[in-house]
Amino acid sequence: MRANQMSGPLETAVRLLARREYSEQELHHKLLQQKFDPDSVADAVVILKEKGYVNDFRLTQRSIERLLSERRLGIRGVIGKLHQLGLSASLAEVRQYFSEDTEWELARQLLEKKFPARTTDTCDKIGRFLANRGFSAAIVSRIVEECRKHQY
Repeated sequence: MRANQMSGPLETAVRLLARREYSEQELHHKLLQQKFDPDSVADAVVILKEKGYVNDFRLTQRSIERLLSERRLGIRGVIGKLHQLGLSASLAEVRQYFSEDTEWELARQLLEKKFPARTTDTCDKIGRFLANRGFSAAIVSRIVEECRKHQY
């Protein structure tokens, strides 16, 4: 028996939460990986949720703000990262933090850093780069179009 199994799932969860915030889904999965009984894991998560230690809404807001401050992802990239964390966020929820102008400016800043010397040969590469980082199709096509015109 492992040392952390001598304590229960609740104590293990509190220890995990002392290091960083987890979504309900992440915490549940982590505790199941520790070979705790699924019913006791579910009970522990409910208790922590009732006490406010696990709050998916708060974690979603903080994660959106953190991801936006990193300035590396577009709106769809932020939504994808949230889903990886086990958080559900709609386009409308994330859009509150992120206007199309903000996404446009962020894309341009990323390009300045990643592609300081641009040529028409790099336009498709730029499009793939932005699409892979979750920028909206409208932003990607606008940037690629301007790249081809050499006007940005």
